[in-house]
Amino acid sequence: MADAPEIILNRSLAQLLHDADLAVYQPAGTIPPRGIRLDGVMPVIDEFTLLTPLRPIPDGRADIIYRSQVFTQRKGSPNTIRTWMADLRALLDQTEYTPNVLGISWAWEFSAFDFDRDTQGRVSAAATYHFRGRRP
Repeated sequence: MADAPEIILNRSLAQLLHDADLAVYQPAGTIPPRGIRLDGVMPVIDEFTLLTPLRPIPDGRADIIYRSQVFTQRKGSPNTIRTWMADLRALLDQTEYTPNVLGISWAWEFSAFDFDRDTQGRVSAAATYHFRGRRP
């Protein structure tokens, strides 16, 4: 059975984040420091990125809006997470053919917010990105 389009999208996003040095993508095995999870389960480590596929939204007869939520947690100050989110925004927001899968023609940030530092000195942020692609 072929992978669902949302899984294909999240694997492509994980590779993009890895290539941009925003996180570490290791498809198999345990999650490394600054690693990426694709299964929706929050790891118990200080620094990670979690990609959660959201239900796609039909957009006309031939197109569909794929959606993914990016949650990241890092040790540091609020500026640490703001810088990380700015780098993510530069990579994905208002871009054409990114990632180059599923006939995606346009990507944009739909929503984002930061979380205050927790008692362990970790800061977090979440963003939802939309990707206009072709229906499977």
